[in-house]
Amino acid sequence: MRYAQVRDMLDQVRDFHGQLAEYYHQLSKSSDQQRIKLLLDHMSNHEKQLQESLRDYEEDASKQIMNTWVDCKYCDEVLATCKQIPIVPEASVESVVQATLDIDNCLMRFYREVAEKVESEKVRDVFRNLVEMEESELRQLAFSALQVRDA
Repeated sequence: MRYAQVRDMLDQVRDFHGQLAEYYHQLSKSSDQQRIKLLLDHMSNHEKQLQESLRDYEEDASKQIMNTWVDCKYCDEVLATCKQIPIVPEASVESVVQATLDIDNCLMRFYREVAEKVESEKVRDVFRNLVEMEESELRQLAFSALQVRDA
Protein backbone atom coordinates (compact mmCIF):
# COMPACT_ATOMS: atom_id res chain seq x y z
CA MET A 1 0.00 0.00 0.00
CA ARG A 2 1.94 3.01 -1.21
CA TYR A 3 -1.05 5.34 -0.92
CA ALA A 4 -3.94 4.55 1.37
CA GLN A 5 -6.77 6.29 3.11
CA VAL A 6 -6.58 6.73 6.86
CA ARG A 7 -9.71 4.55 7.10
CA ASP A 8 -7.96 1.64 5.38
CA MET A 9 -4.85 2.01 7.51
CA LEU A 10 -6.84 2.00 10.74
CA ASP A 11 -8.88 -0.97 9.48
CA GLN A 12 -5.67 -2.87 8.90
CA VAL A 13 -4.33 -2.06 12.37
CA ARG A 14 -7.69 -2.81 13.99
CA ASP A 15 -7.78 -6.20 12.27
CA PHE A 16 -4.21 -6.83 13.40
CA HIS A 17 -5.20 -6.18 17.04
CA GLY A 18 -8.08 -8.64 16.59
CA GLN A 19 -5.73 -11.25 15.18
CA LEU A 20 -3.33 -10.71 18.07
CA ALA A 21 -6.18 -11.09 20.57
CA GLU A 22 -7.16 -14.41 19.02
CA TYR A 23 -3.53 -15.53 18.76
CA TYR A 24 -2.89 -14.79 22.45
CA HIS A 25 -6.14 -16.57 23.35
CA GLN A 26 -5.14 -19.69 21.40
CA LEU A 27 -1.65 -19.67 22.92
CA SER A 28 -3.17 -19.37 26.38
CA LYS A 29 -5.36 -22.41 25.73
CA SER A 30 -2.39 -24.46 24.56
CA SER A 31 0.05 -23.42 27.29
CA ASP A 32 0.46 -25.55 30.40
CA GLN A 33 2.22 -22.78 32.35
CA GLN A 34 -0.19 -20.92 34.62
CA ARG A 35 1.80 -17.69 34.64
CA ILE A 36 1.97 -17.63 30.85
CA LYS A 37 -1.77 -18.32 30.67
CA LEU A 38 -2.48 -15.36 32.96
CA LEU A 39 -0.26 -13.06 30.92
CA LEU A 40 -1.64 -14.24 27.58
CA ASP A 41 -5.25 -13.92 28.78
CA HIS A 42 -4.53 -10.37 29.93
CA MET A 43 -2.87 -9.55 26.61
CA SER A 44 -5.74 -11.05 24.63
CA ASN A 45 -8.26 -8.94 26.53
CA HIS A 46 -6.11 -5.86 26.10
CA GLU A 47 -5.83 -6.40 22.33
CA LYS A 48 -9.62 -6.75 22.14
CA GLN A 49 -9.94 -3.42 23.95
CA LEU A 50 -7.54 -1.78 21.50
CA GLN A 51 -9.51 -3.23 18.62
CA GLU A 52 -12.73 -1.81 20.08
CA SER A 53 -11.10 1.57 20.73
CA LEU A 54 -10.04 1.80 17.10
CA ARG A 55 -13.51 0.76 15.94
CA ASP A 56 -15.08 3.44 18.15
CA TYR A 57 -12.65 6.05 16.89
CA GLU A 58 -13.40 5.17 13.27
CA GLU A 59 -17.12 5.53 13.90
CA ASP A 60 -16.69 8.92 15.60
CA ALA A 61 -13.98 10.46 13.41
CA SER A 62 -14.80 12.98 10.73
CA LYS A 63 -15.08 11.75 7.16
CA GLN A 64 -12.49 14.33 6.20
CA ILE A 65 -9.90 12.63 8.41
CA MET A 66 -10.92 9.09 7.52
CA ASN A 67 -10.91 9.79 3.77
CA THR A 68 -7.50 11.50 3.76
CA TRP A 69 -4.98 9.84 1.47
CA VAL A 70 -1.54 9.19 2.93
CA ASP A 71 1.72 8.33 1.20
CA CYS A 72 3.13 5.52 3.28
CA LYS A 73 5.94 3.90 1.36
CA TYR A 74 7.01 1.47 4.11
CA CYS A 75 3.69 0.83 5.87
CA ASP A 76 3.10 -2.63 4.40
CA GLU A 77 6.65 -3.64 5.23
CA VAL A 78 6.34 -2.46 8.83
CA LEU A 79 2.99 -4.19 9.37
CA ALA A 80 4.28 -7.40 7.78
CA THR A 81 7.23 -7.32 10.17
CA CYS A 82 4.83 -6.92 13.09
CA LYS A 83 2.93 -10.02 12.03
CA GLN A 84 6.09 -12.15 11.83
CA ILE A 85 7.17 -11.78 15.45
CA PRO A 86 6.80 -15.25 17.00
CA ILE A 87 5.32 -16.19 20.36
CA VAL A 88 5.04 -19.90 21.12
CA PRO A 89 3.00 -21.70 23.84
CA GLU A 90 6.06 -22.99 25.68
CA ALA A 91 7.61 -19.52 25.90
CA SER A 92 8.77 -17.98 29.14
CA VAL A 93 7.15 -14.86 30.59
CA GLU A 94 10.24 -12.91 29.50
CA SER A 95 10.07 -14.10 25.88
CA VAL A 96 6.33 -13.38 25.64
CA VAL A 97 6.92 -9.89 27.02
CA GLN A 98 9.86 -9.31 24.66
CA ALA A 99 7.86 -10.43 21.61
CA THR A 100 4.98 -8.19 22.64
CA LEU A 101 7.36 -5.26 23.14
CA ASP A 102 8.72 -5.92 19.64
CA ILE A 103 5.18 -5.90 18.21
CA ASP A 104 4.28 -2.67 20.01
CA ASN A 105 7.51 -1.01 18.87
CA CYS A 106 6.75 -2.13 15.35
CA LEU A 107 3.28 -0.58 15.50
CA MET A 108 4.75 2.64 16.87
CA ARG A 109 7.16 2.74 13.90
CA PHE A 110 4.15 2.39 11.61
CA TYR A 111 2.27 5.22 13.35
CA ARG A 112 5.35 7.46 13.36
CA GLU A 113 5.98 6.76 9.67
CA VAL A 114 2.45 7.88 8.86
CA ALA A 115 2.63 10.93 11.15
CA GLU A 116 5.85 12.06 9.49
CA LYS A 117 4.49 11.73 5.95
CA VAL A 118 1.00 13.16 6.28
CA GLU A 119 0.34 16.80 5.47
CA SER A 120 -2.85 17.24 7.50
CA GLU A 121 -2.23 18.32 11.08
CA LYS A 122 -5.47 16.64 12.19
CA VAL A 123 -4.41 13.31 10.69
CA ARG A 124 -0.92 13.74 12.15
CA ASP A 125 -2.54 14.17 15.57
CA VAL A 126 -4.48 10.92 15.09
CA PHE A 127 -1.30 8.95 14.53
CA ARG A 128 0.57 10.73 17.30
CA ASN A 129 -2.27 9.76 19.63
CA LEU A 130 -1.91 6.17 18.47
CA VAL A 131 1.79 6.31 19.37
CA GLU A 132 0.79 7.51 22.84
CA MET A 133 -1.76 4.68 23.08
CA GLU A 134 0.95 2.12 22.25
CA GLU A 135 3.32 3.70 24.77
CA SER A 136 0.60 3.38 27.39
CA GLU A 137 0.14 -0.25 26.38
CA LEU A 138 3.86 -0.84 26.91
CA ARG A 139 3.63 0.53 30.44
CA GLN A 140 0.60 -1.67 31.18
CA LEU A 141 2.39 -4.69 29.77
CA ALA A 142 5.42 -4.06 31.95
CA PHE A 143 3.20 -3.78 35.02
CA SER A 144 1.27 -6.96 34.12
CA ALA A 145 4.47 -8.87 33.45
CA LEU A 146 5.83 -7.89 36.85
CA GLN A 147 2.62 -9.06 38.52
CA VAL A 148 2.73 -12.40 36.68
CA ARG A 149 6.40 -12.89 37.45
CA ASP A 150 5.80 -12.21 41.16
CA ALA A 151 2.70 -14.44 41.33
